[in-house]
Amino acid sequence: MMKRILLIAIAGLCSIALNALPDLRFEAETGIAIPGYNDVRIPNNDANTKFSLVDDLALDATLQKRVSIHWRISPRHQMSLMATPLTLKGEDKLSKNVVYQNRHFWQNDLVKTEYRFDSYRLQYRYLLPKEFYGIRAVGASLKLRDAEISLKSSSNYATKKNTGFVPLLSLNAGHRLTDKLDLSLEAEGLASPYGRAEDVFVGAYYDLHNLLRLKAGYRFLEGGSDIDEVYTFAAVHYAVIGFQAKLH
Repeated sequence: MMKRILLIAIAGLCSIALNALPDLRFEAETGIAIPGYNDVRIPNNDANTKFSLVDDLALDATLQKRVSIHWRISPRHQMSLMATPLTLKGEDKLSKNVVYQNRHFWQNDLVKTEYRFDSYRLQYRYLLPKEFYGIRAVGASLKLRDAEISLKSSSNYATKKNTGFVPLLSLNAGHRLTDKLDLSLEAEGLASPYGRAEDVFVGAYYDLHNLLRLKAGYRFLEGGSDIDEVYTFAAVHYAVIGFQAKLH
């Protein structure tokens, strides 16, 4: 229900933006998402096993996608909406006995794994009147995390869903090398005693003309939670390409 309400709100805001705001940009990217580490224990207690979806099982690389819409409300203020679904799947023999969600999966069981981490964000940024050591904008985001981890063998099945809001701080930095080539650093993240989240893009934009820019680079997504309900920390590496188009 929460996810549906947010998607309806995003669609409504996009419609308003398309019809009312003068400085509007649409951005899309795709590329390969490669699993890094992915450690899990759910619930986070001694009755369940801490194991790795990468080392004790397997997750395959996949094609990822991300879409954003940005509008400049005024010369110094920008709002953005972003959606990035991610599902990593794998199938492998389990390297050790695992108890997950109080269900038993045995060593050498052939187990199908699914790791889903969908992210939706509402972001505000203040664009600095003058760059400060390359920093161009600072702000904050509200992220809706919709996640699920599933294991399935011939004799057992267990899944855990987790949905919630996470606040993030953000910044944009960069350096224009030429009139057309612009190096860029986009970063969002926050940490607490209960977990952390980071999303960092390092790459470049190339201006084809004043309405269209190409982008390419590397993205790193990392984070997780360590609470009674779940222990889950993961990293994903992305090789991405995309574009940004000015709509108004």
